[in-house]
Amino acid sequence: MLKNYSFYRRLTRKRILTSLIPLAVFVILASGALLQQDKNTGKQQQPQLKKNEKVTETKKDSASAENTAEEDLPADTVKVGAYVFSVYDLDFPANKVNVDLYLWYNSNKDSLGLLEYLEVINSSEFTKSGETNEKRGSSNYQTVRLNATIKQEWQVTDFPFDEQKIEIMIEDFDKDNSKLVFAADTIASKIDKKVHVDGWKIKDFGIKTDDHVYETNYGDPDIALNEFSAYSRVVVYFTIEREGKGLFFKLFVGLFISVLISLLTFFINPLDLDPRFGLSVGAIFAAIASQYVITSTLPQNESLTLVDILHDISFIYIFLCILISTISLHYMKLGKEALSQKLDRYSFFVFALSYIILIIYFVGRAL
Repeated sequence: MLKNYSFYRRLTRKRILTSLIPLAVFVILASGALLQQDKNTGKQQQPQLKKNEKVTETKKDSASAENTAEEDLPADTVKVGAYVFSVYDLDFPANKVNVDLYLWYNSNKDSLGLLEYLEVINSSEFTKSGETNEKRGSSNYQTVRLNATIKQEWQVTDFPFDEQKIEIMIEDFDKDNSKLVFAADTIASKIDKKVHVDGWKIKDFGIKTDDHVYETNYGDPDIALNEFSAYSRVVVYFTIEREGKGLFFKLFVGLFISVLISLLTFFINPLDLDPRFGLSVGAIFAAIASQYVITSTLPQNESLTLVDILHDISFIYIFLCILISTISLHYMKLGKEALSQKLDRYSFFVFALSYIILIIYFVGRAL
C-alpha cells in the first residue's frame, strides 16, 4: 500500500513540472518582446526630441535676428506743429501761466501711439481733448487740443520793464530718439492774432526741436550707470513784453512822494521837532509799505531787482534827511543859525539832484 502511494506522488510531481515548463517559456518570450518594444520606442523618441530642440533653437535665432533688425532700423521722423490760440492767468507769485493750443502730428506709421504717449514736460497739469486720427494718402495725420498749466520761472530783475519767454515743451515718453525723432513744422505753426494779454505785448513766436538727455539709468541693473537716454523734444515758444511805463508811475509814485516829503523838511526850522523829524519818519513807513505791496505781487527772487534798488536808494536818502536834520538842529542850539540854514539849502539841492540822477540811471538801464 505504501509503495503504491509513493509511486503515485512521484508521478504527480513529474506532471506538475512538465506543465510548468511551457508557462516558463511563455513568460521568458513575453519579457523579451516587451524589452524589444521599449528599445524601439526610445529610438523613435530620441530623434523627435532632437528635432524639437532644433526647432526651438531656430525660433530663438529668428527672434534674436528680428530684435537686431529693429535696433538697426532708423528712427521714425514725425513732423510736429502747433497753433496757440489762448494765453491767460499769468500768476507771478505761483510761477505759472495757462496756455491753450492745437497740436498736430504727420507720420508715416499709424502704430506709434503719438497721442497716447504725449507729455507736456514743463506743465503742472494738462488735459487733452478733441483727438483725431486720419489717413491722408501715405501719411497719418493726428491732432489734439491741449490745455496746459505751464510752470514758468518769471524773470523780474527789470520789473516793471521785464520780458518773459514762455515755452511749452512736448515729448513722447515711450520712445527715445533712437526710435522717434521730431521735426518742427515751422511754416504752419503760429500764434493767433487775437491772443491778447492785458498789459503785455506778444512777439517772437517760434517752434523748434532738440534732444534732451536724462543723465540716469533709472536704477535699472541691466543698464550701465554711464548709459543715458535722450528723447526728442518739441519746444513751442513766444515772448511777452510788459507795457510797463504807465505801470511804473502807478507803482512808484508813492515812493517818490515819500522821498520828496522828506526833502521838504529842509525848509522847516530844526527847532520845530515834530514836523521836521515826524515827516521823515512817516516817509520811511510809507516807503516800507510801498515795497511790501509791490513785492507781494512778484515771485520770490534772490537777485537784486529794480524794485529793490529804487526802494533801497529811497531808504538811504530818507535816512540822510533825518541825519542832516539832526546836525542842523545841533547848529541851531549852538547859535549857528546861518550855518544851519546853509546846510539845509545845500542838502536839499544836492540830495534832490543826486536822487533824480540815480533813479534815471537805474530805470534807463532796465529799459
